[in-house]
Amino acid sequence: MLKTSLSLMLLAIILIGCGSKDEAVLNVYNWSDYIDPTVVSDFEKEYHVKVVYDTFASNEELLAKLEGGAQGYDVIFPSDYMVAIMMEENLLAPIDASQVPNIKGIDPKFINSPYDPHSAFSVPFTYGTSGLGYNYDEIGEELDSWGAIWDPRFKGRILLLDDMREVFGIAYKYLGYSVNNIDPARLEEAKQLLMDQKVNLLKYESTMNKDLMLTREALISHYWAGDMYQVIDEDSSFAFTIPKEGAVLFTDCMAVPAAAPHKELAHKFINYILRPDIAGRIVNEVWYAMPIPAAMEYVDKEISSDPNIFPPDDVLARCEFLTDLGDFNQVMDRAWTELKMK
Repeated sequence: MLKTSLSLMLLAIILIGCGSKDEAVLNVYNWSDYIDPTVVSDFEKEYHVKVVYDTFASNEELLAKLEGGAQGYDVIFPSDYMVAIMMEENLLAPIDASQVPNIKGIDPKFINSPYDPHSAFSVPFTYGTSGLGYNYDEIGEELDSWGAIWDPRFKGRILLLDDMREVFGIAYKYLGYSVNNIDPARLEEAKQLLMDQKVNLLKYESTMNKDLMLTREALISHYWAGDMYQVIDEDSSFAFTIPKEGAVLFTDCMAVPAAAPHKELAHKFINYILRPDIAGRIVNEVWYAMPIPAAMEYVDKEISSDPNIFPPDDVLARCEFLTDLGDFNQVMDRAWTELKMK
């Protein structure tokens, strides 16, 4: 799954909902701008709790926080491949399906997935792809290929996500390889291609993309579909495309950390999010698809009919889920460090 600064509205809800010191507390750690703030406040009212809402910018940041010993979070939102890593490191508590009856409403295609074969430690939240967001009015043409990020016309005005797997995924797709390739020679080829791209790079960024585009400092952004549609919703001069070479396909999930202090309340929150009416409200706010068919009646037609948000099968066939690369993660991490430092 993406993801700019936390909205003032959400902060206001958190402050207003402080309540008494004896009030139950749920600690949520999510991507920013990734929920309808009124859903949080309505959950607080319905369950008479206070939600403390914190945000992260990448899966690696989330992992580092948990590996570093953070024990206060009750619900977290890792992406698919990160669920697998966290399961391997025993960082997640099992999901008690009996406490989440709304799981039955999830599209079966998203159950028992490769990253969590028995759906034992995660619940799918949203799905989507990354792609190219760009100022159509200024560029004057549609962009349909990752090749645009090497175009000298856009020198110094391109944002790439500050996300190792996503960035190498661009190069792999452009070269015709799988985003999960573990051949060191292919990685070196991708790294050199990305080194060449840096002359066009404004910066690697995952949190300020929206602001940098709306202020016209950035002309093109490698971005997640739903986040880009939040930009388009504010300024119709922008557009989004899933490049013809394909892109990263992701499922962002809900999970409960092994050290979560309020596991029962965490399950109530997850079950609440899966309610069709609540899920529909979230889709309308964040512009990401949720795998809950019954929610579609609550989703605005503008969103439900958009092929970039709900991609057709032929587009999905060109996209790939990220998988855990095992020991090759360390090799890629070294290449990522070299790329960012030069």
